[in-house]
Amino acid sequence: MEKDDVQLIHRILSGDDEAFSTLVKKYQKSVHALAWRKIGDFHYAEEITQDVFIQAYKKLSTLKDYNQFAGWLYVVANRICFDWLRKQKPAEQSLEDESMKTVDKLTYESYTLEQQEIEASDRRKRIVRKLLERLPESERTVVTLYYLGEMTTKEIGRFLGVSVNTITSRLQRARERLKASDELLINDTLGGIPLSNNVIENIMREVANIKTVPTPTAKPFVPWTAFGTAIVLVILLISVSNEFLTRFQEPYSFEATSEPTIEIIDSITVIETDAKRTVRNQIGKTDTQGEGNSEGSRVSDDIVVPNTSTVLPMVSASDDAPKLTRFTLSNGIRVVNLYVENSSDVGIFSYLPLGLVTDGKAKPQWSQLVNRLTVKSAGPIDYKTSGAETMTDNMRIDFIGSPDTWMQGVDKHAKWLSGLPFSEDVLTEEVPNVLSQIDYVEKNLASHKFSHTAWNQVFRHGETDIEIRESIKSAKLDELQEYRDLHLLQADRVLLCVIGGVDIEILKQTLERQLGSINIPENRLPEATVSPVIGKDQNATWDINVTHYIETYPIPRPEDKDYPALFVASGLIQFAIGKDEQLKEQTGYVVSGIDLATPEQIYYYVNASLKPETDLEKVKERIRQLTNQLRQPENNRQVAMVTNYLSQELSAPPDMKTLMQNKPENVPESMWLLQLGVSWGMLEYKYGETMSQLAKAIANVSTDDVASVVNRYFTEDRRMTLVLSPKASE
Repeated sequence: MEKDDVQLIHRILSGDDEAFSTLVKKYQKSVHALAWRKIGDFHYAEEITQDVFIQAYKKLSTLKDYNQFAGWLYVVANRICFDWLRKQKPAEQSLEDESMKTVDKLTYESYTLEQQEIEASDRRKRIVRKLLERLPESERTVVTLYYLGEMTTKEIGRFLGVSVNTITSRLQRARERLKASDELLINDTLGGIPLSNNVIENIMREVANIKTVPTPTAKPFVPWTAFGTAIVLVILLISVSNEFLTRFQEPYSFEATSEPTIEIIDSITVIETDAKRTVRNQIGKTDTQGEGNSEGSRVSDDIVVPNTSTVLPMVSASDDAPKLTRFTLSNGIRVVNLYVENSSDVGIFSYLPLGLVTDGKAKPQWSQLVNRLTVKSAGPIDYKTSGAETMTDNMRIDFIGSPDTWMQGVDKHAKWLSGLPFSEDVLTEEVPNVLSQIDYVEKNLASHKFSHTAWNQVFRHGETDIEIRESIKSAKLDELQEYRDLHLLQADRVLLCVIGGVDIEILKQTLERQLGSINIPENRLPEATVSPVIGKDQNATWDINVTHYIETYPIPRPEDKDYPALFVASGLIQFAIGKDEQLKEQTGYVVSGIDLATPEQIYYYVNASLKPETDLEKVKERIRQLTNQLRQPENNRQVAMVTNYLSQELSAPPDMKTLMQNKPENVPESMWLLQLGVSWGMLEYKYGETMSQLAKAIANVSTDDVASVVNRYFTEDRRMTLVLSPKASE
């Protein structure tokens, strides 16, 4: 699967040659089949196969989209085959110019070849090749990959950049052209040709002599963390904060002295589709004009609607699912517990209401400073067990432990939520860390969190000159502490999510004793100083050297009857935007979602960082093209499958067997389990006990419903845009 390729490539670029061996094993038959198809000799095809993987290893760091590795490998193999054929045109040799010794040698070699060619296996190979030559080029390649490469239609589609339906159609037409006996001969002959056992060994021997492939400098985006990995469960990707959901986050190391690592996943949602995509990554470029009957309908020559009808894993709760329990402490703190029997891990996650789009006037990123100072106020931090993350409309504080240490985590949360005094030393230490992160994020065009901060300052506070760095550097300790005391804890807006093997009765007693006595005041978030003007276009400058474009649309809250359809529409648009090649060429990164929530209003947004010299108007036009494709019900055929899946996922946590089956190879089971806790906690924070009603409502969303909400809510008169431009150098 593509997600497995992505994980393997990350490991290879980090110096793990064993991961490359795994990749070779996965694709060697495919490459060998293609090479034989191009040059007609099995033994030379093996040599070319080795050359292809060695070249791929050398050039792997140049691959921009790791999800397209299979198509990229096809291009590499095709090019090497072409070069080989070009070189195999030797000039005719005169025997008169050769010594008798050479003539004798040539004569003997000719005799040997003639003897080999009369062997039955070689005759069958020649017959098979002639049979294949009767087929059109497109069908010939598919048949070769299917029988010799032992690939499924889905794997062939990914390898050639063609939809599964097209591959199936070509294979069926090829079978109709061939007699049953011919197909049997092809199957027996090609299916019985094994690759030499030393192919992988030869490749890895060469790889060992090559300088380790350097890690690419373009780093993907995750909020202030050490590493990330794409989560498989689609519901979590579509419904929860984009900043968090594209990976499992290991808590940020507050003690780290090295440059922070920032991960961005190009694909905002990880839904495998059969959308037509050529190996040249050109949207709208078909492999064969008018061929196939792909479910991925074409809205125009430029836009492809993904087909999700056959690939969404149907995950549902079972007896093996975590046992879900909700309860409330005497002071109003809500708790959700996911009990996993016999689990050796425990995660405790607090969700608090202060976030990036709720900061006060002229206080951009103060919520992030408060979060970091809160975690460190209780003393030195072990980043393997404690961490924090600031998101669009909330923040999260983490403890990771075991059934033996979870009570220590409760103690930490009690201190974090008790309003301990901040430390001047901690502030002095943290300010440079935050500024260093800004520099790194800026360099990689991954400034989406900062743009949300700026959006808040412009639309809710009327600011047009945003100084994020200066705001952080000038923040005073007493002001930050007062800011925390006024806004961080709020009645009915604190949630604790616990996942792992903790007995529910012991958990209730411990949390009530340790956390139930904490005073939760009737605080409020910082109020807006101006009212956002719906339909207004805004421009502002900021001290980030990236041009950013944001467009937002006000939408109703979850209890509204239109919200379920907006939930589905948002996910579909988000997927289309995240996979669009034109936007990838024009932007650093582009994200979207429905989690931009202020105290006054919820907004759907699209947020893009622009590459230098990018035409902003083209970016706007492309975003709207991708949105407009959902305005017609006939373009929304994938809605039924998506709603069925989402409704099941919102109903209950997935069973543990399925969860672990979807785990990326290099992610430990404990981390994957804790990821579920973090993601489910986010859903609980946003929807609480209304999740079951939302799930039922989503199940009933139709194609007409999606088209209706897009036409009513995503309109020009409701659109609010913001262009953030870097300040001119002084």
